[in-house]
Amino acid sequence: MKLYAQQGYGTGSNGGRISSGLSKGYIQGAILSPRDCPMSRIEELLSQLRSDSPDADLLFDPQYYATLFAWEDSCRLGKLDSGEYGYFRPRRRAELESESTIREDIRSCLEVQNNLAVSAVVSPNIVVGRSLDSIEAVISKNFLRNVMEVWSEVGDDRPVYATLAIDAEALQDRRELDDFLTDITMLERPPYGFYILVNNLTSSIDPKLIDHRTLAGWMLLNRALSVNGFRVVNGFSDILTPFLSAAGGTAGATGWWSNLKVFSLDRFQANNGGGGRRPVYRYLSKTLLNSIRFDELQSLRDRFPAVLNDLECDEFYRVEEGSTPEGQEQEILQSWEAIASFAGVDEDVDIDDCGQWLADSASLYALINATPGLRLLPRSNGAHIEALQDGLRLYAELSQIDLG
Repeated sequence: MKLYAQQGYGTGSNGGRISSGLSKGYIQGAILSPRDCPMSRIEELLSQLRSDSPDADLLFDPQYYATLFAWEDSCRLGKLDSGEYGYFRPRRRAELESESTIREDIRSCLEVQNNLAVSAVVSPNIVVGRSLDSIEAVISKNFLRNVMEVWSEVGDDRPVYATLAIDAEALQDRRELDDFLTDITMLERPPYGFYILVNNLTSSIDPKLIDHRTLAGWMLLNRALSVNGFRVVNGFSDILTPFLSAAGGTAGATGWWSNLKVFSLDRFQANNGGGGRRPVYRYLSKTLLNSIRFDELQSLRDRFPAVLNDLECDEFYRVEEGSTPEGQEQEILQSWEAIASFAGVDEDVDIDDCGQWLADSASLYALINATPGLRLLPRSNGAHIEALQDGLRLYAELSQIDLG
């Protein structure tokens, strides 16, 4: 299981926190964001990261999916709107019903990446909305059908990940998902792999607070693609990364802001609160499958030492300092280390392990909740465990897998 940094605003100089995560072995790559960086910064980051970590997987998310609402005056496109990224322009949906327009945009996007020091290229696509049986799904599949032919004309031998961006609600219809998967797994010229994004209504939700049907559909997506020989990189997957790995996913990704942990198009909307505000420091507990506040960790750690991961980054949360790290870089390093420790880089996660993690987490939450004077805040409590358990069971049922 691999874990990548989902890059965004606030990376830091000389590769910043990404370089630190790579050097520690907590992450194995990064997915860069043109919305948050001018082209010169993207090139600088790639050069620095490649120099520091020659074997790192470095990808570029073209973020083309914002094109359909780039017409709106309120749209917050950041550097995408600078003109430096020549492939990005506002498009009407009717324009994308033309295959020639799709090929034009694919070509422009891949030509930009062909000149970047990325490990693999990521093709553009739109987000499929509420239904996989829709005109948006047809457009998305047309992007998938054309990418390899265009890449053969403009690119080299680097692998191609095709963006597959789907609304969380659309993943809940099993029939439509099966039909869609049949189509994309039978492409005449398939890509090397897929870069999967699951769109949520807002990026302010907690990563693990996902509808159990959406989790099952996301896992099924990973399973169907992996058994057909595709590599699967899951963007914005955060603490769900080990579960997606158990379904066959190659890698997951997460970053330091809430909008780098959960994928939502609201990141491009006006008055989006994410990105600039520094949140309260949190600690990702493997046993709780949750990030708890530093003060909650301070009150729990003596009575319930199982909340601690017993990993290297625990030293950032010293009891004599009130379990407060020195800065956000330490917080994200701790989070990356915790997620990565569920499995080694070259190890597969077992589905039964996922069930055991959830059972252990439920037991620990029960003990905490039964302790007089202890009360976790809503974001830190165990409300997510039942949904994760239901999602795992539904995935096992739909995949005809025995869940121990």
